[in-house]
Amino acid sequence: MPGKSTFLFIVIVIALLLAAGCAQSQQASSRQPPATAAPTATTPSVTITVPFGPIPVESMNGVNIAYELEFSGMENMSFVPEKVEVIDAATGKVLYSPNASVLAKLSHRASVPPPTAAEMQNGTARITKPRISVWFVISPDAVPERLTHRVTLNRTADNLTALTLTGGDVMVQKNLKPVVVDSPVRGPGWAVLETTSPMVHHVTSQITMSGVTRVPQRYAQDFLYLDPVTGKAYHDDMTIARNFYGFEKELFAVSNGTVSYARDGIPDIEITTQKPAPSFDTALGNGVVIDLGNNKYACYGHMVNGSVRVKTGDTVTTGQVIGLMGNTGNSDAPHLHFQVITGSSSPLGGEGYPIVYRSFAITGTFDEDAIVGMSFATPIPQQERIMENDVIVSFP
Repeated sequence: MPGKSTFLFIVIVIALLLAAGCAQSQQASSRQPPATAAPTATTPSVTITVPFGPIPVESMNGVNIAYELEFSGMENMSFVPEKVEVIDAATGKVLYSPNASVLAKLSHRASVPPPTAAEMQNGTARITKPRISVWFVISPDAVPERLTHRVTLNRTADNLTALTLTGGDVMVQKNLKPVVVDSPVRGPGWAVLETTSPMVHHVTSQITMSGVTRVPQRYAQDFLYLDPVTGKAYHDDMTIARNFYGFEKELFAVSNGTVSYARDGIPDIEITTQKPAPSFDTALGNGVVIDLGNNKYACYGHMVNGSVRVKTGDTVTTGQVIGLMGNTGNSDAPHLHFQVITGSSSPLGGEGYPIVYRSFAITGTFDEDAIVGMSFATPIPQQERIMENDVIVSFP
């Protein structure tokens, strides 16, 4: 369980995004190839689109803007992004440009060979077009109306000079608001992992299902319970799931709604180092999906085997206990994976939608390498915000 990949809802190794709209693209332009290059008759026609437009969501550090760039027309070209600039379309100001090491981790090449028709339908880690994940934070008074992009591709592998593309024009969807929910857990001592950062697996993981690539976990959180006194996640042997203080903690409905999915009967992973191989069918483990209305669905994962207290079709009310936190499915240690999706009630088939929590307080920070929390002298109250990565929070 060492390192930053611990305590995650890792869904399989996945690559990039959905095709849902909100994007207009412009043609690519390039410099002339060097004289030594093999002759090419025309400049490649490459376009950039944004399949799912960004919806601003506020956290303590500012307004988070998250989305993906997708590239078409690159079937016979290497995909090696050298520079990406996110630009305010109205002013021309560059708002964000990841450094080279970050960009390398956010870039996703098209799969070779491409996914089969069966994989595209049933679920796959493969993608058909290259993509780049984008997540940046901006002050609330500086959120732009529209974004465009300038991307430079290194084509040394093709014996060609760099290609600079402009496009990916997209409106920032200020007309859409995050879903406001109550807390899925209660009380103090909750470490929040894998959120509000372009580098976490929730953001970079892409799932192709029903013929479309989406990012179901884009705005997800993993909740790990810490002992409020010691700040530790477990006692004695950390490879024994029941030694984690959060094992069998109650989980609550975050809103009134109807259960659209409930699954129980997947065995507990009792020894954390003996996790079975993940699959699309069992990745969520024992879990529940609640239809919140307006095409939004709250998803809970990794519940204790035998603990799910609702069934498909049940009506639930805010604060109702729906199950217990556990270690089932694709989980490295007892925790709750929580996300909201839109477009589908399937936990792996929807598009990740931003969440804000009605009320909580930030009480400290969490060190993922040491697996221990450190408390602040004074809590920081928050309302209708998403949490920052690696903070400790207390819920009412």
